Amino acid sequence: MSAKDYLELFKENDINYIQFQFTTILGEFKGVDFPVKIWDTMKDGTGIDGSSLGFLKTEQSDMKIVPDLSTFAIFPWNSNVGRFICDVTDNKGKAYPTCPRGILRKIMGKAASLGFKFLTRPELEWYFITKDREPADSGGYMDLPPKDKFSELRHQISNAMMNMGVDIKTIHHEVGPSQHEIEFMPNNALIQADNVQTAKLIINIEAYRNNLISTFMPKPFPLVAGSGLHIHQYLEKDQKNVFADEDAGISDALRFYIGGIQKHSEAISAILNPITNSYKRLIPNHEAPVYISWGIGNRTALIRIPGYEKSARIEYRAGDATMNIYLGTAILLAAGLDGIKKKIEPNTPVTENIDSLTAEKHQTLGIKKLPQNLSEALKSFENSKFILKNLGKQLVDIFIELKTKEIEEFQVAKNDGKETEWELSKYLLL
Repeated sequence: MSAKDYLELFKENDINYIQFQFTTILGEFKGVDFPVKIWDTMKDGTGIDGSSLGFLKTEQSDMKIVPDLSTFAIFPWNSNVGRFICDVTDNKGKAYPTCPRGILRKIMGKAASLGFKFLTRPELEWYFITKDREPADSGGYMDLPPKDKFSELRHQISNAMMNMGVDIKTIHHEVGPSQHEIEFMPNNALIQADNVQTAKLIINIEAYRNNLISTFMPKPFPLVAGSGLHIHQYLEKDQKNVFADEDAGISDALRFYIGGIQKHSEAISAILNPITNSYKRLIPNHEAPVYISWGIGNRTALIRIPGYEKSARIEYRAGDATMNIYLGTAILLAAGLDGIKKKIEPNTPVTENIDSLTAEKHQTLGIKKLPQNLSEALKSFENSKFILKNLGKQLVDIFIELKTKEIEEFQVAKNDGKETEWELSKYLLL
């Protein structure tokens, strides 16, 4: 549909307002509304203050957000408002180098130039908590009502997602008390990143409407399960699964793709696990990966291969939902493509519980630890030529500046004995 055609669509659906949505470098979903009657003057985008939003320095603050017309959807909770997801551009409409959506589009373009189509399937976890910051129910993994108090609320969330064009696979109560998960159907990775942002918005709004708080904080409670954002990845070429091999089950391309992710896993951790609290989830014996490893059907591995042949894919299990999903998806693809291009061999696959192996066994298998805190991850990020090449100097410099300040603030709070309070204040509503 052209921009002009949307006027008829707005009229047919009684749309009074349009919201332009976009994502900052740190993954925050932002928006600006305007009355539908000025669509003609807004359809090509509108200006924003890029410095106030962290996209660039103060001396060059003017930027634009330009709607991707294919992302139109109507809010289920307010049927008079329609939305478009936007790209961030300069004032001439050229993709801005610090736009996360633009970076994912660029790296997917590199994959496309090699003949590859990239699909993802996220698994999104979160907690419902009370205003007193306590879990809102005492249910466990895949419990049913009455232990699971919020199955109806999950259905409301799922219905809203589907009404906005997000295809879902399964919904259920997770391991922790009042912890929940929605698993998406496979889709184009750019569309899927939009879907994750949309899903998080819906979850937050529906929780608020039910007098609850939803949190995607990786480890809001120290003694219960952490929340992750597992990303299943599929690579296709000529409508065939590149990761599958009829004889061997898994292909050389899949193996090299894993090798690429493993090679860069320390540096990309700053993107996929971007807050200090992320590393409180990545501890042994809690179903969250600690070691740079892979295995078939092994849920203790960083990279899990769930199946063979047509279903062959990889699942990256360390990420959490505080990541910028566009940057996280982009950097995983870039690392995998680097592995395929350079034929990078991964370490030895493991079927055992990796957390239980001895240090000597880890060394024999070539298994190293992921960064154990944000400072370690940021140091690897800063020293990585791969990161600089794929994310660009401008974004890298801004990200390092923001995260260095965050680490310094965390350290002050920790020294004052206020580490937990600081993290809850900083991260609970991400």
